[in-house]
Amino acid sequence: MLTDAEHTAMDLTAQLWNTLSAIADNGPARPGDLAELATHIHAIQHAILAQAAARAHPDRYRLMGGHPMQGVRIAGRTVP
Repeated sequence: MLTDAEHTAMDLTAQLWNTLSAIADNGPARPGDLAELATHIHAIQHAILAQAAARAHPDRYRLMGGHPMQGVRIAGRTVP
């Protein structure tokens, strides 16, 4: 479940998308420009939603700003 702050952050990403869509001109580059913007907005949304996963599975994921995972193998090495 998302916190109130996370819901607010998700709502802000929707507002940002709507604002950027309104700013974008209707020229031939619009579809590509919007696709690029969508990629970045989706990355922000992914980070927000990952917080719920981190709370549900603290042994597998960490909260933003939290301590690095210990004892987890990353790129062939174990984090101490």
